[in-house]
Amino acid sequence: MSPDSDARVALPVAAPPRVAAWLSRAPDGPVEVLHAGRDTLHLDVAGRAVGVGAVAAPGLPHVLRTNLATLSEWVSSGAGSRPYVDSGSLHLDGRALVTGRLVDVRAPRFDTAWTPTASPAAAQGTPRPRGAGLVALPDHVAPPVVDDLVGRGDGLTPLGDDVLCGWLAAHRAAGVETPAVDDAVRRALPRTTTLSATLLECALAGEVADLAGDYLRALATPSETTVHAARAALVRLGHSSGAGLAHGIDLAVAALARGVAA
Repeated sequence: MSPDSDARVALPVAAPPRVAAWLSRAPDGPVEVLHAGRDTLHLDVAGRAVGVGAVAAPGLPHVLRTNLATLSEWVSSGAGSRPYVDSGSLHLDGRALVTGRLVDVRAPRFDTAWTPTASPAAAQGTPRPRGAGLVALPDHVAPPVVDDLVGRGDGLTPLGDDVLCGWLAAHRAAGVETPAVDDAVRRALPRTTTLSATLLECALAGEVADLAGDYLRALATPSETTVHAARAALVRLGHSSGAGLAHGIDLAVAALARGVAA
């Protein structure tokens, strides 16, 4: 397909509601590429990360989902024109990404009465990033330790941030408010990457990656097999992101279990 043809063809996407709303308010103009991969493209749109994902890309709460087999045509060296926003729509290589439907990325709710009495973290151990720069993770999350987590670790989403995302998501799923930790996280957001800050903001709003949602949903069932399978799938997400998310959920589960027991 020629560039001229591309300009006449809109690409339908499934959009998380808050991402669609953010784009509708974004100023017109070019946007920066934060990171480009075969299946996912992360862009800085007015200071917030907005992703575009191919079919095989993991479902993340800030990502516009397409039916494309790959994003290689857009992320290969020198390919396409600079992405831009025009009239509330994101444009890639001359094609407008148009929201065809909304996708629910909210953390699935579960009753704390179903919360396991022991955290899976006890058996799984503490995750570490696979690269250099190990992060000493606490065995609980509280306002004083938030500064020790935000921005700590390697990569686009540091491990400490992933742990916090999981912890926040589990509390949202249980309907348990965490105002003190929320405030500490918001104050610390400028210390991490744009992508990771966006994902933390999503977690504060109760939005999660699909695989994290699957794990939370599994925790609401009495099946240990289902729980372990969902956790294993989550751990495989990304470089160390899935392990961090799972650990954060586990820490929250342990805290919620203590609260239920009390």
